[in-house]
Amino acid sequence: MDSDVQVVQRVIDGDRDTFAILVHRYSREVFCVVGRRVPGEAVESVAQEVFVSAFRSLGLYEPDQPFEHWLLRIARRRCCDYWRERRREHERPNATLSQEQSQWLERVSAGMSQEIFEQDGRRAAAMEVVQHALGQLGPEDRILIECVYFEELSLKEVAATLNWSLAKVKVRAFRARQKLRQIIEQLTGAKSDPPTREV
Repeated sequence: MDSDVQVVQRVIDGDRDTFAILVHRYSREVFCVVGRRVPGEAVESVAQEVFVSAFRSLGLYEPDQPFEHWLLRIARRRCCDYWRERRREHERPNATLSQEQSQWLERVSAGMSQEIFEQDGRRAAAMEVVQHALGQLGPEDRILIECVYFEELSLKEVAATLNWSLAKVKVRAFRARQKLRQIIEQLTGAKSDPPTREV
C-alpha cells in the first residue's frame, strides 16, 4: 500500500483518480472534525469542500508533516468559513432554548453542583447550551474555543490551522474565552466559567 506522500505525488504527477485513495483513508476523520463543528445538514457539503480544497492545494503539502494533520487543518478552516458565511448571510442561531436547555440553565443558576448535575444525566443538554453560546461568537472565536479548550490542541497547532502567529492565538483565545463567559452569564443570569486552560 502506498504511503500518503506517494499517493500525493502520484496525484501531482497527473494521476488524479488516485486522490480517491486519500478520500477513502481520511473520510471518517474529516467527517468527525466537521460533524463536531457544523449543523448536521451541512456536514456532508462542508466535508466535500474540505477534500476539494485539499485536492486543489496538494502542491502546497509538505511531506515532512503527516498528511492527516495537514488535511484536518483544512477541515477546521472550512468549518470556520462555514460560520463566517452564515454570519454574512445574517443567519443567527435560534435564540429560543428548548425546555430541556432552559431547565439546565435554571439548575446552573440555582447553584447546582457539577457532580450532581452529571449524576442527573443531563450532560447533553449542557453541551447544547454551550453550542448555543458558541453560536453567538464570531467564526474565528468559535474555532479557537473549540480547538484550544475542547479538543485541547496545542496553541502551535491552532496557529498553523488559522495561519496566525502564536502570540495572536494566545491573545485571541483569551478574549474569546472572556466573550464566551459573558454570553453564558447572560444566559444563566449567574457567573459561569467556560472550560479553563492556561494560554
